[in-house]
Amino acid sequence: MLSPDQTLPRVSGTTGLVLPGGGARGAYQAGTLKALVEIASAGGNPFQVIMGASVGAINAAALAASAGDIKKGADQLVGFWSKVTPESVFRTDLSTVLTTGAQWLAAMTPLGSLGLAHPRSLLDSTPLRELVAKSINFSAIDDCIAAGALTAIGVTVSSYDEARAVTFFQGAEGLSEWKRARRQGVRVKLGVEHVLASTALPLIFEAQRIGNEYFGDGSLRLTAPLSPPIHCGADRILVIGVRDANDPTGNDEGGRYPSLAALGGYLLDMVFMDNLDADIERARRIDRTLSLLPEDRRSQTNLRQVDVLVLQPSRDVREIAEEFAHEMPWTIKLLLGRFGFWGRNDWRLPSYLLFTPGYCKALIELGYKDTLARRDEIKAFLARGTSVSV
Repeated sequence: MLSPDQTLPRVSGTTGLVLPGGGARGAYQAGTLKALVEIASAGGNPFQVIMGASVGAINAAALAASAGDIKKGADQLVGFWSKVTPESVFRTDLSTVLTTGAQWLAAMTPLGSLGLAHPRSLLDSTPLRELVAKSINFSAIDDCIAAGALTAIGVTVSSYDEARAVTFFQGAEGLSEWKRARRQGVRVKLGVEHVLASTALPLIFEAQRIGNEYFGDGSLRLTAPLSPPIHCGADRILVIGVRDANDPTGNDEGGRYPSLAALGGYLLDMVFMDNLDADIERARRIDRTLSLLPEDRRSQTNLRQVDVLVLQPSRDVREIAEEFAHEMPWTIKLLLGRFGFWGRNDWRLPSYLLFTPGYCKALIELGYKDTLARRDEIKAFLARGTSVSV
């Protein structure tokens, strides 16, 4: 799926992997990837191009760094998510929580207008920096590219200064940077700062400075999530979503005015998945249109067909979050509850923040089972591509 002004690599048989955001729901992607590697048991990395945004950036970078031994990489990713805790992602100690709460409350008083209170985020994600640095061997990415196990890895961030999506990518020679309306690709040597910027949920986590700009969660400005892998040569794209196909995005509070928790969860749902769903629909329309054109007419356009397969949860993830909500540290429940983000009978927002072992292991298991249930479809897709499936 290309717009008429695009000139991109035409590499036949290149499969791309897209890992969108979803906070703690990223554990589902780990289980899915473990099953995918088992299905593609012929050996080697089935995904030459890997792109991630938000928490998907963590999974993408970790997988890319292990592209030379993709089974080991998938197993390590499962291990990563099996052991993750709230304390390893954000600070949960009472002192930090009370200080943060006081800063936000002060910002809503005259102290805020006087510039005496400058809270940057609800949660302090300092532990996440340490976790990413410890868990991902960024120096191995170049080795995987040089060995031919990987063509490109990219993570998308949102620029607060320039109001655009930026995909920082590292890849083989011959791949070019790109620039389109409100989005561009920039070749870099990926590091911790790029992944942290992509995971910086606005208000929840602090924005990250790279160069002279501040960047936040990559899903915010990513209006065309399928574009980055296409720019890097993919002609088949497998997407691992984190929202079930039947997930209603409306208010669950029985006709009452939506709580802040419901509104926050609604916004995250929209940010993480709606643009992706819309882009897949565009791909379907373009593919359908191209299939109706004679070959000579089709070759006169700069459009080309891109096969897309979407894997997503078979269960409503909010139901799983409700089962494990008790695992969240009481200090965080207190902080979020103070601002209306917890305990109002809507589990959409908690489902993104519940970085707890029980919840994450349940999502890993769900992703693994869901993917194995589509084994034949996936094997056919990886072998020769299929039509768009959602």
